[in-house]
Amino acid sequence: MRLTQAQTARIQALENAKGQVTPKRVLDDARKVSSPLHALFDWTMKSAAEKWWLHQARLIIGAVRVQITTSETVYRAPCYVVDTTIAGSGYRSIATITDDPESARESLIYTLDVAAGHIRRAYDLAGPLGLQGEIDALLKQVAGVQRIVGKKAA
Repeated sequence: MRLTQAQTARIQALENAKGQVTPKRVLDDARKVSSPLHALFDWTMKSAAEKWWLHQARLIIGAVRVQITTSETVYRAPCYVVDTTIAGSGYRSIATITDDPESARESLIYTLDVAAGHIRRAYDLAGPLGLQGEIDALLKQVAGVQRIVGKKAA
């Protein structure tokens, strides 16, 4: 999502003295038609509720775990992964993707893209802690795996 300068300025204006801002404070401000944040929200109850319920459904699907036990270790992993072949959004069981290398590759590419986005965000946050070098190393590792997966897809 890209914000306008006015929207960014409004959110910054909502910060408290410690530089903190809450979703509740943003929502309360956005309720005002005059707020530059107002247009970012769906104010139609029916469609907003549907979006929220779909978000909740995604969280519920993501919470399903499968337990894998080896002779020494127990692994708990997601049971479902994002299926990029479903229009809109959907998930696919890990058990069914193991026999479909192309779908597994697509899911891995998607997951690596999401991970890279989170790591880039972490890079920005690591500056004040002097940890950007470590975060940059992680990002380079993810990029390396992305290149490998991309070459195998070609």
